[in-house]
Amino acid sequence: MFNRISSLTLAVLLFLTFFGSRNYHYILLAAVVFMILASLAINYKRLNFTWPHLLLPIIYLIGVTCVFAVIANFKVQIVFLGLASLVLYFLEMKLGHESHFLQNIFLFSVFGWYVGLFAVQLYVRLPIFFLILGVFGSTFLFAIQGFAGFSLPAKKYFYILLAMVTTETAWGLSFWPTHFLINAFVLFCIFYLIWLFAFSAFFGKLSRAKIYWQTSLVLFVLILVLLTATWHPLK
Repeated sequence: MFNRISSLTLAVLLFLTFFGSRNYHYILLAAVVFMILASLAINYKRLNFTWPHLLLPIIYLIGVTCVFAVIANFKVQIVFLGLASLVLYFLEMKLGHESHFLQNIFLFSVFGWYVGLFAVQLYVRLPIFFLILGVFGSTFLFAIQGFAGFSLPAKKYFYILLAMVTTETAWGLSFWPTHFLINAFVLFCIFYLIWLFAFSAFFGKLSRAKIYWQTSLVLFVLILVLLTATWHPLK
């Protein structure tokens, strides 16, 4: 019963706090900090100090914040916020157990973070160094979370590998004359492939057919997105 009540409470709090701060970025920042502290307090009471499970809601909340902040249309914001709150409820209900649902939430959160990093670099016009540093640090964190749940000495090398590859990709994408959402999506696809292949290899489930299928699928989606994207003229 406590799980249902606490999960519903967090979902309602997410909707109310984000709805009230949708037009004020500083208040939105305070809202996400409040939600992170609330989720830590509730989940620590439920799960004690099991850091992979405590970390996932935090990653999700920040990812939701990044996507929510870049949505300009009010109606789309409300629909997204309603869906995000509903997803948070089910995330909290399933937290503490391994599932494909939680993996999908983790992947969405990664995309949300990348959207936020590219958006900040565009709107705030920070030097490229900050984008590179942000991508490296966040991806290293994603690798720790994404490879949690099993102990293999080799996985620590993939933390650095994944962070370095995505960082170099982000540096190259920063010169593309494309919208930041496109850049974030391309970067996410690179992360997804490396993470999926490494994760599958650690569990002995990586096969040639899986590599061909996932690579072909991602390439198809990337080509479709890039062909339909708006490219800005080079100056």
